[in-house]
Order: sequence, then structure tokens, then C-alpha cells
Amino acid sequence: MNLAGVSISAALNQISWVSSTVEQVSRSMGTWRNVSIQIINYSDKYILTNPRTYTYSGHCHNPPQPTITRKKQEACSFSKTDYASCGSVGVLTYNILINETNHVGELAIMFSVPFSYSLYENWFALGIYERGISCDHNLFNQMYYKHSGPFRREKGTGSFNTYSGKGVLVKGTMSAFGQSIIKVELWDEGHAALY
Repeated sequence: MNLAGVSISAALNQISWVSSTVEQVSRSMGTWRNVSIQIINYSDKYILTNPRTYTYSGHCHNPPQPTITRKKQEACSFSKTDYASCGSVGVLTYNILINETNHVGELAIMFSVPFSYSLYENWFALGIYERGISCDHNLFNQMYYKHSGPFRREKGTGSFNTYSGKGVLVKGTMSAFGQSIIKVELWDEGHAALY
């Protein structure tokens, strides 16, 4: 029996299980405007730690994992406020550490799932910021409204988004629906092209 094939198969099964769980969590939240964020850390060098959240609209439903180590994946979710005419809108940040102690920067993920699609659309942004950036209204405004900065913004239509900086490459997609899913991958810059 090929043990390498077994371990690859087991890893793919685990990833598929987490993906379906993220989708199930999104559908089971009890609101029609929410976002579940799945983060997979493919890096050989970096870990993510010390998550911070800011919600402009809605609340954090399932909090982010405190640490995402190398070759691991985790998920969190945000939802609109019950009985309110608002969506699920905000920012999630993580410290990016190399060798568990050297803080090299911040991963920032901006998300917007609006209440009304007659005026608005889903948007998301991925960025790599200087260490110590505050996860607050100012960061949200920059990532949602500004046209330049250490991030890239895209409509949430399932399209690919990517940004690199500080030796890190972040890639992601976002669905176009009210119960939205964002899938994010963290890679060592230069390694992602090999896979």
C-alpha cells in the first residue's frame, strides 16, 4: 500500500470536511446575511496569532482561532444583528509571526455582506500591513473605500483575489450570496507557484 497516497487522501478528506463544515455553519446561523471565513495556512515559515475583529455592522458569531499554525486551517464567522436592517460588515486581522516570535506584519481581511442587494454588493479585501495596525473603523474605511494601500479589494463574485508583501502571499475568494463564504490561503511568497 502506498502510504504517501494514503496521507494525501486523508489530508484532502480533512480539508473537504472543514469546507463542508464552513458551509453548514454559514447556512445554520439563523440569518440571511452572514459570512464564514476559512483560513488555510500553507506556509512553511509563518504562523498567524492574536486575532482581532472589528464589526461595522453585525457581530462575531464564531470567534477566530487564537493561533493558526503551519499547515493548519481554521474558520470563524460573522453575522448580521437579529431584527436589524443591516448586513455583516467588518475586518479581521492576525499577527504574522516567523519562528513563533518575530512579528513581521499583519494579515487583514475586510468583508462586506450588505443587507440590501438593490444598492450594494459583496466585497472583500486582503492585505499585508505593518505590524501594530489597529483593527478598527479606520482600517475598515481604508480597505472598503480607498483605492490604494497594502491591500487589494475585489467584488465577492467567486473571483480570485491576491496580495503579497513581507515575504507572504495571501490568496482568496468570496461568494456572491447573503450567506457568504470567504476562503483564504496564506503562502510563503514564491512557493505558491509550485503548487
